This record gives sequence, structure tokens and C-alpha cells, in this order.
Amino acid sequence: MGSAPTTLETADGVRLAARWWEPASANGDAIVVVHGFAARKDQPAVQEVARHLVAAGHSVLTYDSRGHGESGGLCTLGELERLDVDAAVAAARDHADRVVVVGTSMGGVAVLNHMAASGGVTDGAGARGAVVVATPARWEIPRTLRGAASVVITQTGPGRVMAARRFQTRLAVRPERGDPPVERICLVGKPVAVVHGLADRFLPPAAATALFTAAREPRRLDLVPGMGHGFCAAALGPVESAVAWVMRTAPAGTV
Repeated sequence: MGSAPTTLETADGVRLAARWWEPASANGDAIVVVHGFAARKDQPAVQEVARHLVAAGHSVLTYDSRGHGESGGLCTLGELERLDVDAAVAAARDHADRVVVVGTSMGGVAVLNHMAASGGVTDGAGARGAVVVATPARWEIPRTLRGAASVVITQTGPGRVMAARRFQTRLAVRPERGDPPVERICLVGKPVAVVHGLADRFLPPAAATALFTAAREPRRLDLVPGMGHGFCAAALGPVESAVAWVMRTAPAGTV
């Protein structure tokens, strides 16, 4: 197993720091892994997901989303991040025959935005399908301490300063938000797997149920006992299983 740094450039000119992870014996698949808010490609939890998927024979592409870590631009909490996913999927399609995109939390929002805009089941230009992990369904602030903290960090000047200094996350001021994920997911014409932890203290499992209910077939829902929010040890097996399901389930017309 090895990894190598690379760069991506988005349609609006943002440079993204990225990393390829390669298995000892590739199976022709590539997985794009999209981290959540205030994370990075080299965060241990993201690296563990990459290593786990590489061990299953997949090439994996990780990157710092705009406004995060070593990448340029400003974080827009999932809206313009779809352009980051576009760039990563295009790079993965140059690298492998089949691509699945996996995103968590804010990254899941970006993935759904990308999938909703990238065409139906006969469109071979994008990903084969998607896995979204611990992803919100609506623009609602969770009634938790972490939810309150997220408001302070993302919607106040001092909070944005703290995010830049402590988390290497540079936030846009009052970024526009489009339709909520529960409305975007119903536009996706390829397989979507929804994974959520029953021990998630930030986002309730009802968000996953709402996304699954709104999604078109083929769709999959996995509510995982003992799993917290986002990428964590308890998510590794369910994410791998969801990726395998997408690969098996994608219609014959999907590349």
C-alpha cells in the first residue's frame, strides 16, 4: 500500500491538495473520499477510511476541500464544494474504469450536490454511485451542544477566526445555500447508500431515514449500532459494504 500527493483544479479555479492511495493489486475501481467540515485528507479518521478501502483492493483519492488544510478557496459548507467533487471524480475517471464517491457530513452534502447535477443512470461521465455518511437532510441546526458550537463557528466573526486558526478551515461569510440534501437526493439517478450511526450525538438517525425515503431506487439504508458521527472505526465496515453494494447495483448502462 502506498500514497502519493497530487493536486486538483476545480472549474472555478480553486487548487485542491489531494492524495492517491494505491493497493498492491488494483481491481480497476477508484473511490473518492470526501471529508466533513473542519477535517482534512490527512486527518487520522480519513486516512483510516482510505487504508480500509485500499486493503479491499480499491484505489482511493482523498483531498482537502476548498478552504480546508492545504487547499485554496473558502469553505461554503457544501454548496460550491460540489465543484471539488466534480474535479476529484474527473481525476478518478482518468485513473480507473469505475468510480464511487463517499462523503461524510458536509462532504455528504457536497456529494449529493454533485450527484444531483451529474446526470441520470445512463450518464457515464460521473461516478457509478454514492455513499453518504452522517449527512444532514435539511438545513436545521441540531439541538445539541455540538450544534450550538457549529453555529458560533460558522456564523460569527470570532468563530470563523477560531476555525481558521485551530482547524485550518477558512469560511466564506454567509455563503449561499441551495436546496437541502433531502431535495437534492431525489434527483440522483444512480445508486445511493445512506450510512448513519445510531450513537451519533450530533445528527439524529432521522436525517438518514429522511434521505433514504426521498431517494430513488436503487437505494440502501444502514443504521449502525455504536457508530458515532462521521468517519470513525465503527463506520469502516459499513462504508466498505456500501461501496461494494454500489458497485454491484449500478445499472448496466452506468460505467
